[in-house]
Amino acid sequence: MLLYRWRGEARNFGDELNTLLWPRLLPDLLDNNPDPLFLGIGSVLDARHDSTATKVVAGAGYGGYAQPAALDESWVIHWVRGPHTARRLRLSPACGLGDPAMLLPLAGLGCPCGRKSNGERSVGFMPHFESLARGAWAEAATLAGVELIDPRGDPIAIIAAIANCRVLVSEAMHGVIVADAMRIPWVALLPLAPIHRPKWQDWAEVLELQIEFQPGCASSLTEWLHASWLSERHRGRRALQLAEPWLTGVARRRFVGQAARALSVVAAATPQLSSSTALDRSQARMLERLETLRRDPLRAAPGQ
Repeated sequence: MLLYRWRGEARNFGDELNTLLWPRLLPDLLDNNPDPLFLGIGSVLDARHDSTATKVVAGAGYGGYAQPAALDESWVIHWVRGPHTARRLRLSPACGLGDPAMLLPLAGLGCPCGRKSNGERSVGFMPHFESLARGAWAEAATLAGVELIDPRGDPIAIIAAIANCRVLVSEAMHGVIVADAMRIPWVALLPLAPIHRPKWQDWAEVLELQIEFQPGCASSLTEWLHASWLSERHRGRRALQLAEPWLTGVARRRFVGQAARALSVVAAATPQLSSSTALDRSQARMLERLETLRRDPLRAAPGQ
């Protein structure tokens, strides 16, 4: 099977986790054969894929970024990210077992070895990769006194940075998922772009978790405009892309100052953590489905 992962102009932490996790969990099943296609971590259960190829699904989700997948005999579903995805694709809600990134510690990734003492550990901050590209978050994070973790960087280094946080503030969903799996308390920053919000509930519902989103704000005019109604249509997004070179410096000091103050407030918020019981239950169910997948990758889980 060929391991699929989404890749844009820059790397994105959640999608890149595929390249770390699956070679450890399924070392004998992954190769360069494009059929079947293996879909693991990410909001990729949509109409982007070749309709003639077999798609083997282990924990992927639907994010609303494109039309949902029209499931037929070419789709082999072992499990999906959560009940929201299951309902959207007209699967049994019992198929929504969890995001595979929750399995990182069980695969020997994100172990607390070498973690700094509590007195030395900082508050980390991971923006969404699009926010970081459009905003001035490096400057705002410095002013707020938090450690910026760039989701576009090396995923191994990012996992290590999360492990050394006392608390992680994250606008990126997989920053929170990985922190939670490693038992690092986290604060969820409400994604500035509304399109990135619904998928959080998909993961949280599996853990019977109510996310207490903290409000944020844009760190640049460009970022603010991309989160406005202008980005709802292709023509508006195209216009913003063309205007970005002229927007970069407009009211920079004001936007950065506002973002830093908001980030300081969010960093002091009470962090969250899922219950160990719920996490263990979700991990155990995913591992059970993985065992079935290893024995017969092209046979869907019962009831799908």
